[in-house]
Amino acid sequence: MFLLLLTVASALYSLTLAVLLLRVMRALPRLQRMNAPPPARWPRVSLVMPARNEEHTLESAMRSKLGNTYPELELVLVDDRSTDATGAVADTFARAEPRLQVVHVEHLPEGWLGKVHAMQRGLERASGEWVLFSDADVHLVPGALEKIIAHAEHEGLGHVCVLPEITCSGFVLQMTLVSMFRLLCVSTRMWAVSDPRSSASMGAGAFNLVRRSALERTPGLEWLKMEIVDDVALGMMLKRSGAKSAVLSGRGGVSLEFYPSLGAFTRAIEKSGASFPFPALLLGNVLLVMFECGFLAGVVSGRPALVLLGVGTWALGSVMTWAFSVWSGFPRAPAPLAFLGVLPAAWAAIRSAVLALVRGGVVWRGTFYPTSVVRAGQRMGR
Repeated sequence: MFLLLLTVASALYSLTLAVLLLRVMRALPRLQRMNAPPPARWPRVSLVMPARNEEHTLESAMRSKLGNTYPELELVLVDDRSTDATGAVADTFARAEPRLQVVHVEHLPEGWLGKVHAMQRGLERASGEWVLFSDADVHLVPGALEKIIAHAEHEGLGHVCVLPEITCSGFVLQMTLVSMFRLLCVSTRMWAVSDPRSSASMGAGAFNLVRRSALERTPGLEWLKMEIVDDVALGMMLKRSGAKSAVLSGRGGVSLEFYPSLGAFTRAIEKSGASFPFPALLLGNVLLVMFECGFLAGVVSGRPALVLLGVGTWALGSVMTWAFSVWSGFPRAPAPLAFLGVLPAAWAAIRSAVLALVRGGVVWRGTFYPTSVVRAGQRMGR
């Protein structure tokens, strides 16, 4: 009976995930296919880039951004207490590029997360009608910004989140990230973000484009100063304040190497360890593993009906993940084993919670934050 229940639950989960992913892929405009007419006047855009210890990726990303053809672009790079050559690399670019300003942050005020504070410092220097918050390692293809601004102006948007094309090396990391991102697309109800009647919202650190007038109607970045998932919370804050929002697929125009290795991914997840009570996080990840991998119980059961259901569930998941990979730009090879990607993701999440328990908080960008402080500053879910 247990094998039957586990196999059926996994099959229903996989079917639901496939239907919702299809809804996401049909609803989100793709950057490559957008052709809104250009505005009568190109508005000024301020590209704000928080950066900490990015010396290995900053140069190539900066060259891609400086190579943009957008006519009214200023760039503000905020060096957030870097201990490597990030600041020096940024200053070298600034000496040769009049559009670029560099802000060096030496001290983090109490009560702020480093990245959100860096965003605020960059915002203070920005003069554009639009402000684009984008991580320093993000690459922009020439012409992408024109397409996005034209679309935003034509649709009267106040906030545009662009999902980047993710590049990463290593089969296990690719498998993990595609598994994680398909769940993110579904859990945030991305298909409904553009509906003003829906509470669904989204944001991405790679590309959060905000109309300044819309941002001025919100409580501001100070409201988010202790929010770990600042990018998603920024989208939520704007949507709640009445901004018209949209999510776009950035394949072919916006890209980044999300993590250089599985170890780097695991370490990055540590910042979320104090955000949820340990029992809830543990239970949630155990259930997720059961739903994702439960069809294997049917495959090995030896009962023909369950074997057929298990194999069918695997085939559906493989096809669904392959289609999602084609749509989003992920490598396609891991699709047949994407269900296993939930295992390292769950391990990273549980490990982060254990470390938070042991430490009494989390370490992010070189600063320790007690659990009580992290949870008091959370905005998501409230």
